[in-house]
Amino acid sequence: MIKNHSIRTFIFCLIITVIIAAGLTFSEPEKYLENILSSFIYTMCIGFSIHILLHITFPRIKALNSIFRMSILVVLFLIGGLIGTGISVAILKIIVNWNFTISNYISLLYFNLLLSIIFGSIAVLYITLKDNAERMASKLKEKELNEERLTRFKVKAELEALQAKVNPHFLFNTLNSIASLISVNPKAAEDTVEKLSELFRYTLKDADKSTVTIREELEIVRTYLEIEKVRFENRLQYSINYDESILDLQVPVLLIQPLVENSIKHTIAKEIHGGSIFVELRKIENKCRVLIQDSGKGFGTMNTENGFGLRSIQERLKYIYGNEASLQINQNNATQIIITIPMP
Repeated sequence: MIKNHSIRTFIFCLIITVIIAAGLTFSEPEKYLENILSSFIYTMCIGFSIHILLHITFPRIKALNSIFRMSILVVLFLIGGLIGTGISVAILKIIVNWNFTISNYISLLYFNLLLSIIFGSIAVLYITLKDNAERMASKLKEKELNEERLTRFKVKAELEALQAKVNPHFLFNTLNSIASLISVNPKAAEDTVEKLSELFRYTLKDADKSTVTIREELEIVRTYLEIEKVRFENRLQYSINYDESILDLQVPVLLIQPLVENSIKHTIAKEIHGGSIFVELRKIENKCRVLIQDSGKGFGTMNTENGFGLRSIQERLKYIYGNEASLQINQNNATQIIITIPMP
């Protein structure tokens, strides 16, 4: 940081050197070499004297009242001008053996003090603008980080809510089915209890684990459908097809199961003769396409009851994949939900 400030001070001094040397050379063209040399030494000595003083004092005084701060800065500029002039005169005496009369030295000192105020004011303006720009950039970055953090918390909260959201009707109906099986088919009742336990264990996974493999997600989808099949028996038909090559692909947890649950709720449960659900996962080019299709007429608009899972999935897809993932709903004689996610 100090090195960068020193480089900027050096460059600024060179610019001032050129301006002063050009002005002096215009009035005394035969002395252009002397003008360049003396201008360079004056500006460097004064510039770095002010640079050092500002580096030491500015962080301590920038929080002061503006009038008080400017008064201190003007004094610093003048001190820097005095120090720089003294050093430059000494250097010129050593290098070119210049002798200064009192009159010449006073004239030079007046000029250099004026130069110091101009140089210092520009330097302070630069530092102030730079500090303001850095502060604004820091606030903007902090705002972006806060927004990202809020988005992450929101997505995590919705996932936790989705994981904790167990349809009480589903639980009640499953327990009734288990109760009715105990006397006539104890083995089926035991299997159903195990499947229900597996489903609950999956839906209560740690929310920090935001992704699972397709293999894991399909296992829980099949478990859920088998539990529902105990209740609906032949009224529920389903099939699950997939490409073996994508089973280890990581996808958002609870990506498919809530959509299958929607199909059960709005197709099988509402139709006398039940219906069918078709789940398919295929690798298409560099994307994985997830299709959930049922034989129902659809669930209408995305209201609070049936839309929470869909909205949560949409927001999690956007959070994880940005615009590379999509969720599409087609409703006609059947309902299709198509999700595409990128593959690594």
